[in-house]
This record gives sequence, C-alpha cells and structure tokens, in this order.
Amino acid sequence: MLLKSHAMQASFAHLIKLYTTIISVMVVLATTVFITVSIRTYDADLEQAENTAIVQVGQMLNQNQQIAAQFATQMTSSSSNLPSIEKYFDSSITDYSNYAIDKSISGSPYFFWPTESRQFFTQHDQVTQLTLRLLSQNKVFVATQANPGGALYPAKDVKQRFAINAPLINQTSLETDGVLSISFDQSEIKRQLSQVNATQPLQVVVRSEADDEVFYFAGKRVTRQQQRDLNQALTAGNMKMLRDYHVTTKQLSSGYTVMTVLNRHLLSRLIIGHVLPLILLGLILLLGLSTGLWLTFRRYQHQLNTIVDTVQTVSDGNLDARVPMNLRPTDLHTLAGGINAMLTEIHQHIYTIYQLQIAQQEANRRALQAQINPHFMSNTLEYIRMAALEAHQPELANVVYSFAALLRNNTDLSSRTTLKQEVSFIEKYVFLYQVRFPDRLAYQFTVADDVAAVEIPKFSLQPLVENYFVHGVNFSRVDNALSLKAWREAGIVHVKIVDNGRGLSPEAVKAVNQKLKQPLAAEQQHSIGLQNVYSRMHDSFGDGFKMTINSNDQQGVTVLLQFDDREGVK
Repeated sequence: MLLKSHAMQASFAHLIKLYTTIISVMVVLATTVFITVSIRTYDADLEQAENTAIVQVGQMLNQNQQIAAQFATQMTSSSSNLPSIEKYFDSSITDYSNYAIDKSISGSPYFFWPTESRQFFTQHDQVTQLTLRLLSQNKVFVATQANPGGALYPAKDVKQRFAINAPLINQTSLETDGVLSISFDQSEIKRQLSQVNATQPLQVVVRSEADDEVFYFAGKRVTRQQQRDLNQALTAGNMKMLRDYHVTTKQLSSGYTVMTVLNRHLLSRLIIGHVLPLILLGLILLLGLSTGLWLTFRRYQHQLNTIVDTVQTVSDGNLDARVPMNLRPTDLHTLAGGINAMLTEIHQHIYTIYQLQIAQQEANRRALQAQINPHFMSNTLEYIRMAALEAHQPELANVVYSFAALLRNNTDLSSRTTLKQEVSFIEKYVFLYQVRFPDRLAYQFTVADDVAAVEIPKFSLQPLVENYFVHGVNFSRVDNALSLKAWREAGIVHVKIVDNGRGLSPEAVKAVNQKLKQPLAAEQQHSIGLQNVYSRMHDSFGDGFKMTINSNDQQGVTVLLQFDDREGVK
C-alpha cells in the first residue's frame, strides 16, 4: 500500500508538472503574441504620428506660405508701392505721410506702409512678426502684434526665427528688390502634435530651400541633450552625426524639407515600458494559474488518497474501515458517501451469506443478495473506476473493475453457470490477490473449447481456489503459483487445480478426502467449503462425480474433479 501511495503521489506530481508546462507554454505564447502585436501597433502608431506631423506641418506651411506670397504680391501689385516703401525707409514719418498724401492727390492709389502693416496684422491674427528687408537699405522694418505699425531697426539688431520668406519682385524690372519675412504663431500646431501620444519621443524640423529653420517641435519625452544633438547636426549640416537616431526626411512640394528625428535608445525604453505591463500580467497569470492548479491537485490528491486507502484496507480484510466524511462537498464527497453505504451494506450481509447451512444456503443466499441493490453497487464502483481513470490510476481502475465483476457475479441470482464463466470469475478473484502482492504470485487458467459451455453449480470451483489463499499460499515467497486446467478425456470432464503452497501430510490427505464426502451437520459452521463443493457437484452429476485431493510431495496440493456432463443434471 505504501508503494501504491508513492506511485499515486508520483503520478500526481507528474500531472502537475505536465499541466504546469502546458499552461506555461500557452501563457508564454499568448504573452509573446500580445507583445508582438503591441510592438507592431506601437510602431504603426509611431509611423502614423510621423505621417500626421508631416501632413499637419505641411498644411500649416502651405497656408502660411500662401499668406506671405499674397501679401508680397499685394505690395508689388502697383508700380508705385515699392518706391513708396523706399520713401518710408529714407524719410521721417511726417515726411513720409506728406509724401503719401501728395501721391494720392496726384492720382496714384493711396499707399501708406505702416497702415498696410496694421491691416495685415488685423486680417491675420496668427502672425507674430513681420520683417521687411530692401536690398537698397541698411535698416530693417519690423512689426509685431504689440506694434503692428512697425518701426525701422538696424539690420544687425533684428533676429527672427521660424519665418516664411517671400521675395518682393519689381513688376517693372522683374528683379528682387527685397524680402518679406513673416513669423506665425506655431503654438496651435504644436498643441495638436503634443496631443498625439506617439509623438512624445519625436522631434520635427522644417527647413527652407535656403536652409533656414522655419519650424521645430519636440515631444514631451525628448531630452535637452537630444535637442542639442539635433541642433549640432543641423548647424554642421551633417545629419550622419545622429548615429543613435532614426531620421526620416520628406521633401514637400513647396520646397520645404520636413525631418522627423527619433532617438533609438528612447524608443527602446518606451517600447519596454509599453510591453512591460503585458509581461508582468503574463507572469501574474502564470503564477496564479500554476498556484491554483497545484492547490486543486493537492486537495484532490489528498481526498482521493483517503478513498484509495480505505478501499485498500477493505480489500485487505478490514470490513469495518470507512471513508472519512470530512471531505468537502464535492463529487468526491458524494463518492465517499456511496462507498461507505456500499461497505456498510456488504458488511451487514457478507458474514451471514458465508455462514449459511448447506441445506438452506441456496435459498438464504438469494434472500440476502436480493437485499443488496446490484444497480447501486455497480454504479458506485463504476464511479470509482472513472474517478481513478481521470486521476490517471489505471491499476486502481482495473482493481475496481475486477471487484465490481466479483460483486456482480455474487449478486447474480442464477444458480448455475458455465465452466468458462466460473473460471473467469475465479481469474478476477485471483487477480485481486495479484494486485495486492505484485511479483509474488503467478497463475494460469486453461479451459478447453469443448468444455467451456459445460454447466456446473455456481461457486463450485471458487472455494477450492480460495482454500489455497486461506491455507496454502505464502506471500513471503516470490514463486507462488496456481494452475487450473479443464478438459475432456474419454467423454469425462476433468478439472484439475494445482498449487505449490503448503503441502499436506498423508494423514491429512486421507482425513480431508474422507471428510468431504460426509454430509454437513446442522450445527456445523466452519470448514464447510470442500464439503459444500462435493455435495453440490454430486447432486448435479450423481454418483459418477469424483473429487480427490492429493499432496505434491509436501509442496502444494492437487485437486481433481471428474464428472460426466451427459448424465441427467439435477
């Protein structure tokens, strides 16, 4: 029983390892799939963010470029406008005002540059600075939201970033007389880009054909060092300096170049941070499933061990053993209740069945067996067998199956059986002993085809085999052997049972052969098996029936039955 307990524990440990491995592989595969999908999704989001930034910035630049070009065209639409602007650069504001009025009186359209600048700021509230440079002048006109009328400043003092330039083309000479530079408020486009989560590690730079920087955006996760790295590369004009960066460049139709810059180390950290929750979730899921599986198997192992130990104890002869009912209300609790009910019922009747007198044995056996519910016992034992199979205990399942077959045979109310069926019943009986004592018992049963269908009284041969296990076998040996052979010779059926157990002395052999032919006394309650067999077989086959018992040289016993089955059967 200890070996079986170790075998069952090993089986459960193997199952736990197997299921844990399966769950681990499934969780790892699922986590890997989720991580792969997550990384690809993040890459797709990042690529979409780059495209979105390029599209939005391009649209903004096109719109601003159009505004700057329209205003430059407006300024040069009249041949008198550029001379008027040059007059503004050369004169005081009072002289320039008088000049503008005189021109208007003389028939030219009224053009006053500070007023044009104010109207432009009024019409375009997104403009933050307007700068006008004339090639013939050393000063620069600068207007802002705070001073839309503008003023003249020395060229060296004027700084303007992120400006859209538009040339001033002289309509007469078709030469460039100056450059109009307009800076626009970029806060809105930067706000829109910052709302896209995937732009956090991005830097976006737009440069003009003259290599002037007209737009810059840095995501929330961009460090100052990364900004300095990009600025140094742009200043040096060598983007190959950005070795640890992924740079995407796109040339717009307007002539501007849009670059998106992404630090690879930052991207790696963001991807790790993106997939780390999935990895942790997978580990937690794996730990939870493995722990739950281990606890479940452990509980069922303990409960099933309790049931198996009880069944084994009953099989060893302790009919008072019962399965403890402290199991949780599960299917095993129901199974334990059914087993206990069955054992109680069997215990109540088994002693009485084997103590009946010969004269009343058949009738009493039928009455007692009728009290036991064969259907209940069969279902209960089948439940045990299925539970054993589910617990990967095929040996226990075979034991239960053989035990159930014995019970079905016992509860069968028929009084006769065939020789083959009787031997099959005995074989299951011996198998149960072999399960209890593996590698210590060998047996061989042979029934010739021409005697297989011969009918004999039920339980005619089983007591003879049982005698061997009660009186002859020695399980401290490893060479116990039992043989049963049935055949026909000269029309007579022979049944020979041979064992190598404890032998009988010549005096004991003589006494046994004499006693088995004596009728049973009414008060006799013990040692009735051989007499019972002889009496019932003699009643069935008449005086032609012979039964002899011999000792095999002090080593084992041979029982030989001979009868003519063609005589009238009683």
